Amino acid sequence: MMTRKPARVLLLKDARQKLAGPSPAPRPQRRLIDFIPLRLTAVSLLGVVAIYLGVLPSPDLAPSKLMVDASGLIDRSTTGSVSPDAEPIRAKFSICASATRINCVVDGDTFWYGGVKYRISDINTPEISQPACERERQLARQAQVALLQTLNGRGLTLEQQEWRDTDKYGRKLRVVMQDGHSIGDALIARGLAHRWEGHKLNWCG
Repeated sequence: MMTRKPARVLLLKDARQKLAGPSPAPRPQRRLIDFIPLRLTAVSLLGVVAIYLGVLPSPDLAPSKLMVDASGLIDRSTTGSVSPDAEPIRAKFSICASATRINCVVDGDTFWYGGVKYRISDINTPEISQPACERERQLARQAQVALLQTLNGRGLTLEQQEWRDTDKYGRKLRVVMQDGHSIGDALIARGLAHRWEGHKLNWCG
């Protein structure tokens, strides 16, 4: 025989339920795949795993040369990606004329800044120390003066656009930027430089 609870007990239970409010809905369990952006492909996922585990897809690529985006691995040595950190240039430059070189210009694509030697990595200018002809010597002097005037301007920064920090001579490889543009473009437009593509041009032709 079933016994019925007193009405007073049932009313008290109903009142407690109303004060507590509705029971919260159970939270859905999140899977690891839910946190992975849809844009990532299988190639890029493998690239991320390879970087974190220290396993590289090719033995001749160092981790410093690789970046990852939604499409996978990118080799900075071929893309020429710009370094996220740009170093401002704040100095008064002169022509290098002594053994002590702090802030001075060697030629149209080489200069010293803060006691460190830099090579502008996106251009090549005529040789000033060993010109092959009189025309190259004159162009080299003009390029040297043009770089000097530019470096004494405003709004200049140094940006690394190669995976190498220095060349085989120990010179820092940087592109000099002004107002978002490489100063090398202005030298090229004046016929005082050419785009560096791994070889020098003949200035005597």
